[in-house]
Amino acid sequence: MTKPLRILLSNDDGYSSVGIKRLYEALISRHHVTIAAPQSEQSGIGHAFTFNKPIYFAKLPETMNMNGYMVAGTPSDCVKFAISHLLGEKPDVVISGVNCGENSGISGFYSGTLAAAREGAFWRIPSFAFSLCAGGEAFLVDYCYKALEIVDKVMAVSVPLQGTNQIYHNVNFPSCSPSDSKGLKITRQSMAFFDDHYKSALCDNNQDGYIVYGEKKDVESSNDFDSRALLNKYTTITPLHFDATAHWQLLRLSCLEQ
Repeated sequence: MTKPLRILLSNDDGYSSVGIKRLYEALISRHHVTIAAPQSEQSGIGHAFTFNKPIYFAKLPETMNMNGYMVAGTPSDCVKFAISHLLGEKPDVVISGVNCGENSGISGFYSGTLAAAREGAFWRIPSFAFSLCAGGEAFLVDYCYKALEIVDKVMAVSVPLQGTNQIYHNVNFPSCSPSDSKGLKITRQSMAFFDDHYKSALCDNNQDGYIVYGEKKDVESSNDFDSRALLNKYTTITPLHFDATAHWQLLRLSCLEQ
């Protein structure tokens, strides 16, 4: 890419998280970047947004040396509000991350990180979500520059989003160092799920409560799927879209029409 892109950068870990700081530093080396990120952590919030009540925003503190805003809302709020109000023109790209913890497979439906990228795709803007497996924190800076390379390379081969071709890219980095990684793998979304359970825990108000825990189950054996490829030390890129229609069921149900 020779022309700098106008990038809107968000996340679900909050504007002060190390992941967004390091990614901003990598992206700003080549592109124009504006941050619109949540005031507080919004992990697991999915695509929730603020409705029927006001949200507020503030410029990031000058001491942070980053251009952008803190938004008192969800990741999708941040992207929606930035595109429709804060920015003077639509960004060329929306980027979310880098998230602390992977977001492969079905996890993406719960992820605020992916929601920010999905919101960007709703606006027909090329969008990316970047996540790093737990244990890979020592390699965050290296993977942020890998993210920069991935954005430039994908944008170079992409076509304008239109109609049902509105896609966003779910990128996950493994927990190993980039030098130990097996490289880049274009993958399908895994159908692996978490075997969720709840155990007792004390709430902030000292009342008894429960906290969810679980492990990912039924991970496919093929590296064609993101969860397995990630476990096998690949960086995965999974192109996603949001037409959730079960097309194969349309004909079967057509007999019900009157």
